[in-house]
Amino acid sequence: MMESLYQKLSKKLDALDSQNSEHNNRQNKPNFQSRLINLTDIKLTKEQIQISLVGPSYAIEKEPKWYINKLIVDMEHAIRHLEPKLQNTYQHLVGKQIKHIITTGRHNTLHKRHQHNINQLKKILKDNNSTIVKADKTKAKVIINKENLSTKVHNFIKENQIEQPKQRPH
Repeated sequence: MMESLYQKLSKKLDALDSQNSEHNNRQNKPNFQSRLINLTDIKLTKEQIQISLVGPSYAIEKEPKWYINKLIVDMEHAIRHLEPKLQNTYQHLVGKQIKHIITTGRHNTLHKRHQHNINQLKKILKDNNSTIVKADKTKAKVIINKENLSTKVHNFIKENQIEQPKQRPH
């Protein structure tokens, strides 16, 4: 009896699974525009593409040593607000904990990887006389040759009859 119930439920699950996969196959998948449009012959790695998309305000994580130095300064400042009798005890405890943090061997090298990719990207762009600009009306970034960019800007100014504002004398 239990076996027949199990087989019945199994068949129902299989039927639902096949219906679900047919439904998923029929759905139109949206066609998203790439967030990086490359108008040059430059080939970039996935990491370089990701770095190019984050923008100039992206903050690279600092080296772990920087955080430890800041932790030491902050803890020393906090300990100075304690009673003088307690300061030595807390300095000793904090010192042990910081030593433990340093000796655990967990070194985060992600900041080095990001900085390496940024440096590579800068070099590639410089060597190819290219730059990354924000696309008009979208969130995409465009890799373009600097001469092509200059030509496009001049053509836009010319086609739209834009005049440079007259500068006032100082």
